[in-house]
Amino acid sequence: MANPIPLPDFLQQRVSDFAFEKLKNVWKKHVRNRVDYALNCHKKVKKLGKAVEELKEDGKKVHDKAEEDEGLYGREVYHVKAWLRQVDEIISEYGKLKDEHSKHVVINLKKRYLCSKRAEEIKELVMELQKEKQDNISYWQQQQQQQQQWPSSGFMGVTFSDSDYMEFKSRRTTMKKIMASLEDSNSRLVGVYGPAGIGKTSLVIKAAKQAQEIDKLFDMVIMVNVTKRPDTKKIQGQIAEMLGMKLEDESEEARATSIQERLKNEKDNILIILDDLYAKLDLNALGIPLQTKEESSAIVVHNQNPELEDNERIGIPGAADKKMMKAKTSFIDGSSKLKEHNWGYKILLISELRQVLTEMDVKATSIFSINVLNVMEAEKLFKSMVGVGAKNSELETLATEIAKKCNGLPMSIVTTARALKNQLNPLVWKDTLVKLEKLAVENPNAAPEYSTKLSYEILENEELKLTFLLCARMDHDALVADLVRYCIGLGFLQGVYSVWEARDRVQMLLAKLKDSGLLSDSYSSHHFTMQNLVRNAALSISSTERHTFMMTEGKLNKWPGMDELESCNVISLKRCDFIGRFPESIKCPKLSIFHIENNDPSLKISDSFFQEMKELSVLILTGVNLSSLPSSIKCLTKLRMLCLEQCILGEKLEIIGELKNLRILSFSGSDVKSLPHELSHLSNLQIFDISNCYKLRVIPHDVMSNLTRLEELYMRNIPFQSEVDDGKQSENASLSVLGNLNQLTNLDLQIPNASSLPNNFFFDKLYSYKIIIGISISEAFIHCKKS
Repeated sequence: MANPIPLPDFLQQRVSDFAFEKLKNVWKKHVRNRVDYALNCHKKVKKLGKAVEELKEDGKKVHDKAEEDEGLYGREVYHVKAWLRQVDEIISEYGKLKDEHSKHVVINLKKRYLCSKRAEEIKELVMELQKEKQDNISYWQQQQQQQQQWPSSGFMGVTFSDSDYMEFKSRRTTMKKIMASLEDSNSRLVGVYGPAGIGKTSLVIKAAKQAQEIDKLFDMVIMVNVTKRPDTKKIQGQIAEMLGMKLEDESEEARATSIQERLKNEKDNILIILDDLYAKLDLNALGIPLQTKEESSAIVVHNQNPELEDNERIGIPGAADKKMMKAKTSFIDGSSKLKEHNWGYKILLISELRQVLTEMDVKATSIFSINVLNVMEAEKLFKSMVGVGAKNSELETLATEIAKKCNGLPMSIVTTARALKNQLNPLVWKDTLVKLEKLAVENPNAAPEYSTKLSYEILENEELKLTFLLCARMDHDALVADLVRYCIGLGFLQGVYSVWEARDRVQMLLAKLKDSGLLSDSYSSHHFTMQNLVRNAALSISSTERHTFMMTEGKLNKWPGMDELESCNVISLKRCDFIGRFPESIKCPKLSIFHIENNDPSLKISDSFFQEMKELSVLILTGVNLSSLPSSIKCLTKLRMLCLEQCILGEKLEIIGELKNLRILSFSGSDVKSLPHELSHLSNLQIFDISNCYKLRVIPHDVMSNLTRLEELYMRNIPFQSEVDDGKQSENASLSVLGNLNQLTNLDLQIPNASSLPNNFFFDKLYSYKIIIGISISEAFIHCKKS
């Protein structure tokens, strides 16, 4: 083999330099680090220990702050579960590493290296968690933000987000007039009206946010959805919640009086928004008198007749009323004299019909209409939401045409745009345009329903679709917690086994549905709502695709035919009048949900009613006479959720123990007197709710001790007694037995006195607990939530 040709000197030098640099990098990156890890294992574990101790202190502060806030305000903290859970995991990992270091790594270099490396990894996680604590952890954001602004009020109110609001030139005049009415001391009632989907609520939220945060007109804003079927107690509860009040379970009149007294005596300035009015509403019945001792004002928002807007003028306070003018000046300036002039509250009403506003005695000069968007504005909104630009001329042309077919309704424009946002195939856009054109001929008002169905069809998976249809069947401002129970009951969340996993998944699904424009934020983070046009479309989908039979506050003359019942998946009858007797049984082999919310005390269900519902997963009976529990319930072997709430229950509840697949069981508000021992067979039960069972006296020890998978237990407002009662042994399980339920994370409890608590109660293992000591909420209240 020939000798290789020698390299020139300058190339030899470059190769040497390159090799040296390469060797140096290898040393720094691999060898030195490994030597450092092996030699300094003890030092690294010690440094990690100090970092973990600091993290423990941070975690304790978060926990203590949560306990303090919730004890004061009776509200759950917001969004700390994930952070605290990660802290616990890090502490646990450090404990394992510390044990490994002390036992095995003294003479084993490989284990010393691995131990050091793991210590460095854990330390990085600790630093990340400490950074996230300030940015991502808050103790119930709505309350915290308002406490910072008005530390003396202690109120919650509602925090608005107007990030999706887009200003349009055609609506600037209306916005200015609404703002002027909010400032005007003589404007007692003001109304804004217009068709569904026009953007009334969005515009009002923008005005309220400006009045509250920029103009400093109000200390707090309260917003409630009234809906087509107003539920007075529910509306009162929402108002009270945002006022920071606790309404006991009393009559509507007593609740109204409590709210009225609070509003009359309140020194802060409050804007009350009542949305979605369909008919005249008795404000006094809600606890909102039109006349207050401080001459409070009211504002109503509605939309419908655009021709009236040019004739509307804002009332100007009389010059003679110098006292009121002086008060108004102080009010608008936001000076320290604001509190000297108690303006009380104003009311802002939102409706589709101008007639509703006039019936509520709103002056014609204080009623404002909101009109559809013009062609240019509709096109601008659609393109901004769909994200199309000039680079794709074909899609841009289609976007212009589709926007025109949405009839200037912002809701329809936004929903359609979001549905098409990630659809880059022009054929999909053309198909949408053709269908909208066809609808324009057949039914000009059908665009909102079509846009909702379009958004539904492109939802990414079956979980999202089922969740969306579930939300539509629930009430306005529904609780997220109720949706979580539904999802667990139906069991369609893939890979989810625990309640907290289900809650996290549901929150993610709700966020996606809100991004799609199919759901809306409610007055608190614990609730969600849906626009009426979206709900109507969703119920139409549910009826046709999912074979749903629903009725609310109607008259049920006869049940559906046999063919319809055999294909039915959902039966939901809420507050209906049942003409005639219930059938002995109905054949529904595919039924998954059966829900009756009853207002007829004479309604009874026959013994054999459920025997042809073998696939039933969720059974909810509210306000039903079940003094003799139908024996056919034992046929529901696939039942996962059973709620017998506000029912008349007999003592023969033993057959419930045969429902081995139950995950959720609720007797909330029913007159059950004792729990049968057979409930101890429910080894899969995860949520047990016996709150507000005022007659409940016996909770057997073996029932509680055998519910080994129980994660959430609700025992509020029951006459629970401790182990010893007047010197006699009680039949009840002691609270100490709950400490043996290793899966228990949430507890809501009421006990007669502090001595009922075991000395070493298991607070540290709970993510959330609410404990009332005494017979009323005013006696003592312990409340904490890690999550």
